[in-house]
Amino acid sequence: MADSFVIRKLKDLKHSIFRVRSNHYIRKLESKPVGSVVKVGFIVQMPEIWHTEKSIYETMCADARFEPWFIIVPSYKFVTGGFEAEVDPFYLNECKNGKKIVTYQDGKWVDIDMDSFDYIFYQRPYEVYLPRHLRSEQVVCHSRVCYVPYATKEIKDPTTFEDDFFRDVYLGFHEYDDIALSLNKTYPSKTHTRYLSIGNTALEKAMKINKECRYSRVLWAPRWSTDPLIGGSHFLDYYKQFGEFSWGSNEFIIRPHPLMWDNFVKEGIVTVEEKEKILAEWNERGFKIDGNTSIYDTFNDIDILISDRSSIIPMFFMTGKPIIYCPFGDDLVDMFKLVISGSYCVNNWDELESTVNMLLRGEDPLKDKRLSILKELNLKYNRSTEAIVEHIYTDSRRYAVREVTEQ
Repeated sequence: MADSFVIRKLKDLKHSIFRVRSNHYIRKLESKPVGSVVKVGFIVQMPEIWHTEKSIYETMCADARFEPWFIIVPSYKFVTGGFEAEVDPFYLNECKNGKKIVTYQDGKWVDIDMDSFDYIFYQRPYEVYLPRHLRSEQVVCHSRVCYVPYATKEIKDPTTFEDDFFRDVYLGFHEYDDIALSLNKTYPSKTHTRYLSIGNTALEKAMKINKECRYSRVLWAPRWSTDPLIGGSHFLDYYKQFGEFSWGSNEFIIRPHPLMWDNFVKEGIVTVEEKEKILAEWNERGFKIDGNTSIYDTFNDIDILISDRSSIIPMFFMTGKPIIYCPFGDDLVDMFKLVISGSYCVNNWDELESTVNMLLRGEDPLKDKRLSILKELNLKYNRSTEAIVEHIYTDSRRYAVREVTEQ
């Protein structure tokens, strides 16, 4: 008991010291001049979440005011730790302007002049997946850290913010007013508003997804962890019942979270052999495992989503198609509550089974309410990319502009 108390106090002290350090460097960045062309780095690693930053990057590529660069990091090995020997070719192909840095070559990390960048975007707030020299606690000493959430925040608990990342963020662009307010309260600045709710690129992109609903193709998206504190997965509760469910001529597609199987095996929830047996049984039943890199490609072709607490729920809601939500009783943020009010909430298999059957019959009593909420959301998110890019440029003009000449 005493040891755990001391450890907790030491962690609190460490967090306090690093917050002071982060604030010091963020204030120093106020005097860092920006050239006439704004140089922006995108630290990229995970193809599955590129949709969040893609529109920002491509808009900047087409805008002479910006010079965007890829900083490509090899994938992190979730089970064993460490990094792959080569970067994923996905980002080599996504680079539009030829400006890229491959961070790991010939068995070693390359040197990167972080001082040359005016702004650096991160894909995820999880430092463990990056090498130490590219973590925000190092980059904050050199450049302005930016973040657009790849996953929308669902619950209000402020302790769920990744403190070792968010304390370093210079500009964060969030989807909900209450989240931006909470972050600004936790990480205040005397010189500028660090967290803004001016749009969400993931929701903006989701507006363009096919909205036709035939009530026949069902996607199940179980969460990656069974821990209720981080959302909870109903995979173990329902996977057998789904296997026995009479789908008839309808299609059942499964898209587990990209980390689900690795985490389940690592935590001893399933063995590798049990995983292979489940996959074989699904294949026998004719179930499809979704193989799309982009969730948007999947959403284009499905009619009904069944999901645990997940950021894909607001994204799919933008299609106007029905959602079946499997909750864990969290205190949800306002926007997520709004989305859930137009979704079907189920608490056990009987409720889930009857709701699936109802929707497969084409009966959708929440449709009108859902479409009414959707109109409200469209007004907020339909120009998200433009708003974020323009805010970056406006912020850059706050500093003394100088022409940067090559040596």
